[in-house]
Amino acid sequence: MKKNNSLVTAVLIILSLIPLTAFSQETREIELSAQEILAKADMLLKYPNGLMTGMLTHITPDGKSYNIDVEISTTNDNSLFVLANKNRGRQMKILFNLGGEDIWVYNILALKLYHKVDVDRFDPVLETNYSFTDLSNADFQSNYSGEIIGDVYIKGRESFKLNLDPIDKKGQYGKLVLYVDKKDFMPLRIDYHDRDKVVQKTMSVAQVAEFDGRKFPVRYDMLNITKGTLTIFKIFKHDKSVKFEDRIFRHEYLGDD
Repeated sequence: MKKNNSLVTAVLIILSLIPLTAFSQETREIELSAQEILAKADMLLKYPNGLMTGMLTHITPDGKSYNIDVEISTTNDNSLFVLANKNRGRQMKILFNLGGEDIWVYNILALKLYHKVDVDRFDPVLETNYSFTDLSNADFQSNYSGEIIGDVYIKGRESFKLNLDPIDKKGQYGKLVLYVDKKDFMPLRIDYHDRDKVVQKTMSVAQVAEFDGRKFPVRYDMLNITKGTLTIFKIFKHDKSVKFEDRIFRHEYLGDD
């Protein structure tokens, strides 16, 4: 009997010496809910405060392309995009209020202001593959009901695969499929399905940089599968020191220069 007790004691001592890190990490990964993953992804996608400059490059199947210069002013939950090209100058202002939930568009050439609501939010931006809501960076967590549907490798990185069903059924997307890196929760790809649940376009995060002490995507590739067109959204510079007047983030002043 003493021999059995000694054996049990020895086993317990050995088990107590095994590191619990692997078990804790595995348990925590299982415990993560889809909404927690979406919250982490939302934080990484949020536009950093300050002034950013970039470019939208739209490429057609015949290899032709055109560029649209982009200037993004961001403070807290408001972002103002100013789009221009070399031939026509400044063409459009896009104002995202309430974290991207409220969208206003001012056509500079036509001198007209539009409030994008419901299905209008999904209109293409200057005939590119991006819709207004795609550029808004509105939270996934607030607008979609998420479900983890599996694990997959994207670009050699182990990732969560999530199915996102829109809470608001008035839009053009029947669902999104989101791929999120398990290590740092960076979104790697989004597949956009139409109302018939057919993949319409897909967006990949092609490059990430560090802005103001945090990681942020600086190149997005948006492929429209049905049209065979590609739009590349690049961000070149970020200046966090720039301060803005509150009025530039109010839609009634979008017509002012």
